[in-house]
Amino acid sequence: MSTETLAAILGWIGTAIAISWPLFRSRTGMLWAQTGVSVLFTGHYFLIDAVTGSILNFLSGVQAAAAIPLGQKPAFRWLYLATVPVIATVMALTWGGLASAAAAAGMTLVSFARWQLDPAKFRLIIAGSVPLWFTHNYLVGSWPGMIADSSAAILLARAIWLDRRSPKDLAANRPSE
Repeated sequence: MSTETLAAILGWIGTAIAISWPLFRSRTGMLWAQTGVSVLFTGHYFLIDAVTGSILNFLSGVQAAAAIPLGQKPAFRWLYLATVPVIATVMALTWGGLASAAAAAGMTLVSFARWQLDPAKFRLIIAGSVPLWFTHNYLVGSWPGMIADSSAAILLARAIWLDRRSPKDLAANRPSE
């Protein structure tokens, strides 16, 4: 199997999972799905020589898994935030121009989104990272990444809209039994 083929397979499987994570209702479900996306895109970016994106996705996977217990262990929240400066270090060490800057800025927003315990705040902040990751993906030529970002933007917009609706509105729209 060629490197190009393997990169495509990892990217498209990652895209399939990336499209699904905004649909998860719980923060924990979103984080587990993002962990899987990060693993797949780490390999995808590595194989297309997008080094900053690859290393930041590896860090993203570690962060996503580490963010799961933040609600149960409040002191751990500050340890989690200590990973944020690593993003700037990765960007500096792997500098590839605007693609590196976009990935680092996007990853910083993702980090602060995962720090949120409320799924609605999580989605809202992470939505801000989508244009940055799209820019990275465009610049490094990742079609799976651009498709994942475009799909996530649409699904996040829908989920954010649903999150803003009151419980009374939601009850009124449920079919009667």
